[in-house]
Amino acid sequence: MPDESGPLSISEQLAGDYHSVFQNKDLIEPETIVDEDRIVGRDEQLNLIINTLKPALHDEHPEDMLLRGPSGTGKTLCAGTVANKTMEIGAERGIEIEYIEVNGKHKKSEHEAVHQIAHSLEMSLDLEQTAKRGISTSSKYDRIFEIIDEHLDLAIVVLDELDLLVGETRSKDEVPAFSDILYNLTRSKRIGNMDSSISLIVTTNSPRSLMDGLNSRTASTFNPSEISFDDYDAYELTEILEYRRDAFRKGVLGDGVIELVAAASAQGEGDARFAIDLLREAGNIVNRLEDDMVLERHVEQARDEVEKNYVADIVEKVSHQKQVSLLATALVAIHGNPVLEREPILRSNCVPSSVGYTLYRWVQEQSNSEVRSKHSYLRWMRELSTYEVIKNKRRGRGNEQGMFSEYAFPHLNPESIVQIIVEDDPLLSEIIGDKETIRTIARSNLTEFAS
Repeated sequence: MPDESGPLSISEQLAGDYHSVFQNKDLIEPETIVDEDRIVGRDEQLNLIINTLKPALHDEHPEDMLLRGPSGTGKTLCAGTVANKTMEIGAERGIEIEYIEVNGKHKKSEHEAVHQIAHSLEMSLDLEQTAKRGISTSSKYDRIFEIIDEHLDLAIVVLDELDLLVGETRSKDEVPAFSDILYNLTRSKRIGNMDSSISLIVTTNSPRSLMDGLNSRTASTFNPSEISFDDYDAYELTEILEYRRDAFRKGVLGDGVIELVAAASAQGEGDARFAIDLLREAGNIVNRLEDDMVLERHVEQARDEVEKNYVADIVEKVSHQKQVSLLATALVAIHGNPVLEREPILRSNCVPSSVGYTLYRWVQEQSNSEVRSKHSYLRWMRELSTYEVIKNKRRGRGNEQGMFSEYAFPHLNPESIVQIIVEDDPLLSEIIGDKETIRTIARSNLTEFAS
């Protein structure tokens, strides 16, 4: 006879009781707005956005805006919330306003982004849908201008993470896709012969990359009001998380858990999304372990996994130039490892900036892309270090030979970094397939650096 006290079958385990620490998990999703009229720690920025959009409710064209600051600091949340409220109040006053949002990270080309704007307007106004393919980009712009002029007084277009919309082509002579989009939308009245208006709200983690990417004609027409979003501090993150406490069943959050999550997030990213993700993952760990309460040890276990996901997300979002800088540095760590381990002045998996820059130049040349200065490379790597994608340390070479920067990979190993960057980029994938050349460049330059 079978042993009735033996382990349960898979079917029996799946069919058994399930006890979750969550009672409303939607509240612990970063995209969930708990209270539109109470956005923590962003009163100054909200007031500036409100005062910039308010003219739309008094028959005046609002200025364009540029919201700048790190990820997870409330830029899109504030823009979307105020834009929605403006639309609602406009409807009460007989003013036809629509709000459309496009994320540059998720669009590969100008055509895709322009199609989404047209598609969103058609969906919102219950109009006939135009095809995505077989219609030129200029015709898509004409469709947008036609819809707005015939049906609206104002369209508020939020271009989220716009600096990431570089486009599919990356030759030296072509401007990024975001430059052309800004040019056409800021000149919509003239190009589309419109009486109605388009107001732009652009968000970016890297305002310098955005503004440097504009050609002269776009720079002359896009003159936004700039609003800065700083990192959240521990107090603000605690308040944000307290608003989401009801995601958990009463009594399952241990003492000090919310404060620990807030402190850990403030010390690293100052990012509300990171804090929310960390608290949610701690709850997931408790469920997987079938524990009863979320305790500080669960937060510590969750932190490593969330940091890896966070770094991967940042790597996917940053501009092409930053990705290539990071890719080249990771390739040196991979293919130069024997020299890194052998030479006394070098350290395993720590890449000197000059060698990383040399390989960056080679990759850009192979792809016929613009090669920027070493100063730009160093600046981009410093920025990536602030996001904790890499660790940037200054070291002395000894014998009065000065200082140098070296880069290490604290969360994601170099192989994972490379995989993320080349996954959706066939050209880069082909370039890094020349392992012999990369190995020669990395090792010869590391040896020369160490001599």
